[in-house]
Amino acid sequence: MKILLVEDERLLSASIKTVLEEDGYACETAYTFREAEDRLVTRLYDLVVLDLNLPGGLGFELFEYVKAMETRPGALIISVRDGLTDKLRGLDLGADDYLVKPFHLDELLARVRSILRRRHPEEPAELSLGNLRYQLDTHAVTVAGAPLKLTQSQLRLLYYLLLNRRRVVAKESLSDYVLQENVGMVDSLDYLYTHVKNVRQKLRAAGCDVSLDTVYGLGYTLHQGGERGTCALGE
Repeated sequence: MKILLVEDERLLSASIKTVLEEDGYACETAYTFREAEDRLVTRLYDLVVLDLNLPGGLGFELFEYVKAMETRPGALIISVRDGLTDKLRGLDLGADDYLVKPFHLDELLARVRSILRRRHPEEPAELSLGNLRYQLDTHAVTVAGAPLKLTQSQLRLLYYLLLNRRRVVAKESLSDYVLQENVGMVDSLDYLYTHVKNVRQKLRAAGCDVSLDTVYGLGYTLHQGGERGTCALGE
C-alpha cells in the first residue's frame, strides 16, 4: 500500500513516515501545498494523510485533486483544528477520518489500518487480464497457463500495471514503485524504458493477448486485444 503524507512540520512528518514504513507501507512526503498537488496529479496512492494548514494553501483544497483521481485514494485529515465545522467540512469533502493534533502515533497507525481495511476488505488471490495471470502469494506469472520468467524489477513493473489495469500509469509513479528504496539512486528514466521494452518483448513472445502500451506524454497502460499500442524508440 502506498501512502502520501502531506505535513509541513518536518519532525512530525519524519516520525509518522518512520511508523508507517515500519508497519510495511510505502510512504512519500510532501511539505507544501504545491508539492502535494504535483504528486497527486502525477502519482497513484492508496491513502493520503493530510494536514490542513499548509504553506501555499489549505489542505481542504487538495480534495479536488483526490476526488478527481480514478483510483480515489482514502484520506485521513490530521489537524490542530478541532472545531466541529472543520471536521464536518472535511468529512463532507470525502475524508475517511479526522484526527486532531496532538495525537499518539499508535492512534494514527490504527486509523490508517482501519481506513485501508475498509477500502480493501478482501485482497484477491491473483491479478489477471486476458490470458495473463499474476499470483499474489507466490508472485508467479503465467500466460495461458504457461510460466513466464521475469526479473524482480520486471515483476514489480507488471504487478503495478496489473494493479492499475486499464488505467494510464505515469512514468514517475511506475519508476518509484519499481525502484522503491533505491528511488534516490537513479536520475533518469532510461532503466525504466529498458524494463518496459523487455517485459513487452517477453509478453509478446509468450503469446500474451495483453499488450504493454505507451501513452505519449503520460505513461503506460495494459491493453487486452489484438491491437498493440505504439511507443517511442527505447521506451
